[in-house]
Order: sequence, then C-alpha cells, then structure tokens
Amino acid sequence: MKNPIRLACLECDTQEGDGIREIPATWREVIEIQSLEAALAEVPADDKQRSVMEWYTHLGLCPQCQKEDN
Repeated sequence: MKNPIRLACLECDTQEGDGIREIPATWREVIEIQSLEAALAEVPADDKQRSVMEWYTHLGLCPQCQKEDN
C-alpha cells in the first residue's frame, strides 16, 4: 500500500489534502517537498532548521485558490 500524501496549499491553510492516497486532478503545480517520515518527525522547539508548520509531504495550489487568482 502506498503511503498517504499530506498535501497542503501554497496560499491557504486547507487540510482537505491531508492523508489522501493520490493527488486530485483539480490541484495544480503540485511538487513533493519531503517524505512522509520527515513530515511526521518530531521537531524540537529549539530546531532553527525546521518548523512544526511543515507538516506536508507535497505543496500545490488548491482549486479554491486557483479560482481566487483568476
């Protein structure tokens, strides 16, 4: 079984893509940022290189933000 994808939008904070199995065709400009293991790894409070806000494996542009850009 393929690992779940944690897809986040570049422009908004939607979580509709967290835990999906494939990237929806309606999302655009999706790129892989990090592995699932890296996304799930604990980030110590004093870590200056990583942020707890980097929970995603992939980044792209969700359908709602695409509409707003037009």
